[in-house]
Amino acid sequence: MRGLWKVTYAHPERTNTTWNYLIPVWDARTENAARERAQARHDGNVAHMPARIRAVEASELEVLAVVFRPAVLSRERAVAWIALQQHGAITEQGWPLAQEGQERGRDEWWRGDVGELHMNLRERIHGFGVSVAEILQVPDTAASAAWAVEAHTDRFGRVWWDRVRAEIHKAGLSWLWQTPYGMAWIDQA
Repeated sequence: MRGLWKVTYAHPERTNTTWNYLIPVWDARTENAARERAQARHDGNVAHMPARIRAVEASELEVLAVVFRPAVLSRERAVAWIALQQHGAITEQGWPLAQEGQERGRDEWWRGDVGELHMNLRERIHGFGVSVAEILQVPDTAASAAWAVEAHTDRFGRVWWDRVRAEIHKAGLSWLWQTPYGMAWIDQA
């Protein structure tokens, strides 16, 4: 798997500074690992600042957005990845290692089940792109996601995409699924 995570921090009360950290996928395969690496790098950077600047610039920062830039952007591959992950063929970290062994066989019934879910997901995909912002700013999807975007737009007009994503997940009507091939927005119907 190849690609790059971009974690952006910002201060909720100021617009003058954002902190961007690029984390290669070989260093952090999952979003949580990328967040941890970015936080560690940020803490290291802040530690080298003078105390006066550190107190003003680096206090109370929040994650503005986490974006995965895949080496290959493919809607079809993303949907296939989700179907395989739903059926246990792929873990959160990727393909299981040979020594981990497979408890479940990959017979024709299993393949048919995965194929059926794959077709179902194709029909239910609501949006696709690199980031939440890219997906939700397309005219076709912008209207249906306005409730989430408006609630997390601050007084500076800045959208807190990390919060928008959490709001969509919390609502439970659909979910945003990060894959090595891009992010898919899938209806739960």
